[in-house]
Amino acid sequence: MNQHTTASQPGTGVGKTLAVLAITANDTVFERIHGVLDDSDDPVDLVRVEDPTQLGEDDAISGVALIVLHCHADETRARRELGLVHGLAGLAPVVVLDNSDAGIDRDAALEAGAWEMVALSEDALLGLRLRQALEVGRVRVELQDAAQRLNQTQRRLDVLLSHGQDARATLLGQRVAEPSPAFARLIGVKDIESARGIDLLDRVAPHDRNRFSEALDQVATEQSDASLVFDLTTHLNHRQSVRALLTPGVAEKSDERRTNVVLQSVDSEQQAGDAARGPALDGRMALHSVLSQTVSRAKEYVLGMVFVAVDEVAGLQDQYGLAESDLLLQEVGLYLIQALRGEDRVFRFAAGEYVMIVERHSANEIEEFAQTLQSALAEEAFGDEHQSAALTGSLAYCVLSGGSSQNDAHLQRLMNAAYELREQGGNACRKCTVDSPADASVGAHDAWVQRLQDALEQDRFSLAYQGVTSLAGDSQPYFDVLLRYVDDRGALVRPGEFLPAAEHANMMPDIDRWVVQRAIDVIWQQKAKNTEIILFVKLSPATIEAGETFTQWLAEAIEQRPIDTSALIFSFREDDVRSNARATGQLAQALADAGFRVALTHYGSTPKAVQILDRMPAHFIKLAPDFARQILGREQDERLAHIIASAREREIPLIAEQIEDANSMARLWQAGINYVQGHFIQEPDTEALTDDTAAPAL
Repeated sequence: MNQHTTASQPGTGVGKTLAVLAITANDTVFERIHGVLDDSDDPVDLVRVEDPTQLGEDDAISGVALIVLHCHADETRARRELGLVHGLAGLAPVVVLDNSDAGIDRDAALEAGAWEMVALSEDALLGLRLRQALEVGRVRVELQDAAQRLNQTQRRLDVLLSHGQDARATLLGQRVAEPSPAFARLIGVKDIESARGIDLLDRVAPHDRNRFSEALDQVATEQSDASLVFDLTTHLNHRQSVRALLTPGVAEKSDERRTNVVLQSVDSEQQAGDAARGPALDGRMALHSVLSQTVSRAKEYVLGMVFVAVDEVAGLQDQYGLAESDLLLQEVGLYLIQALRGEDRVFRFAAGEYVMIVERHSANEIEEFAQTLQSALAEEAFGDEHQSAALTGSLAYCVLSGGSSQNDAHLQRLMNAAYELREQGGNACRKCTVDSPADASVGAHDAWVQRLQDALEQDRFSLAYQGVTSLAGDSQPYFDVLLRYVDDRGALVRPGEFLPAAEHANMMPDIDRWVVQRAIDVIWQQKAKNTEIILFVKLSPATIEAGETFTQWLAEAIEQRPIDTSALIFSFREDDVRSNARATGQLAQALADAGFRVALTHYGSTPKAVQILDRMPAHFIKLAPDFARQILGREQDERLAHIIASAREREIPLIAEQIEDANSMARLWQAGINYVQGHFIQEPDTEALTDDTAAPAL
């Protein structure tokens, strides 16, 4: 049992150790409490406060499972102290201890809010009551934590559904309840109020009504999902083919039949490009894709870019916790979506950072838009009735010119300006110029080669870690390892800017070894802290070619820093396997024989992808990003189904990467994907697994 003499810091959630607050100035009484709790089956963190009047509001924390109060001998003071403690206790039961001189009796204590009052002289009863009260407190804390997580989950679901393009509703029997705006539009009414109460069966084409009714009955009676394609008709007799997913809903009454329904127009599968331009909050991958090809769409329009950085994100996370602050920041994204018009786009760039691409008739209109947005953001309240926050933002904007090749440079200028504003106090807006960089040779091949050689010698690379999240309840932490170069200013440079030079200079084997060595170090460091992690590490074609040399080096590295080899998963691209099947197969088999695991990445880009599984061992499959970034047409849909069936037959888990929106994640989960990763779920984090106190690499 842990023992402290000062109050603990506020916390949230339920850990394995229960917090107990002992309020007494008497050392003998405190030791008695300590002795009784030491015999408890539950691990207890005992916190001591000598004077209850020293307690503040911050001490009434949800994590405290039990409060034990030594009753004062003076009646007035005893009542006042018990009233104070009861008011701050929250859900924690208060047990009052009588050391034969209590100022109030048991009836008075219970009336004043005590859970129980026990004499210190009654050993057996004291132990029994403290254990019972501790169990009551534990259950209350768990229920409160569950309620908080349920509220967070509901808000997250609201955010995800607001992001989504799918038409969703709940059916009470056959009648529409809780429709989304997209659902109302799809069934041919103007808004959600008009959609409520409509008998959906009346909107199903007559020849499909029996099938739809049977699907509803199946969901209700078997409590299982059902899907079908049917023709939907509107009151104007317009007919369109839709795909429906029906799932059991949660009924509030025993005789009530609730069904969740998601509709998607089959026609939209052929219009992926148009659908991608809907009001969804895309991620960084989509942003860079747009920037690489963005030009003004008409002579009368001016194109602008706005970088929005929410101020004090770190403070927000400290105050509200990561989960709650993430919800607040997602609501900021929704607020920005509401500010869009016409062909405008908004992208989630990082935690609390967004990029907006806007079209206006003049540069002055872009300036007015950015300044108005900055002011309006400061006046908005985010959150709900349980938790709310006022946020401000640092905005930088510019007019895009000079061709799409300069857009990444424009974005970097806006980022630097917004970060500078944030460091100066934030809640400000700045206009940036977009002149071309004076030195166009910064990214030249020779310069990069020299930088990379220096980086290997001076340890100027960095690793970022992006979580791979299970959709099936696997609690094992998985992370994808991503390489970054650290420039002279300490900024992180993406590998797309320097890997071509590294490949041309045949530096990839050395860079791969640097990454693998750091991955081994991190696994070893986390193991020393009793944390089991698993890392995915990519291997380049050059390393695959020199597979025997790499495996010899790897064996020596593991010998110097022993780790569980199954904690390291080496990733091979499908294209590399195809172009060099013999070398890839030999290296993959050698790694598997040594206890490492192998993943196939960018998998499924061709119809013959399944044949690769017969040529080499594979413990994980990462799907090609196209499966996550588009609404699939019939051919891609069938290919995905074939991949999933083949993986299940071989018992190989599937991972969908580069998830950029809620629709993609929901669709892939419904298809049977096991794991997901992407900026929409978690940004890559260079600090996630660092340990400055760990021993240096051997």
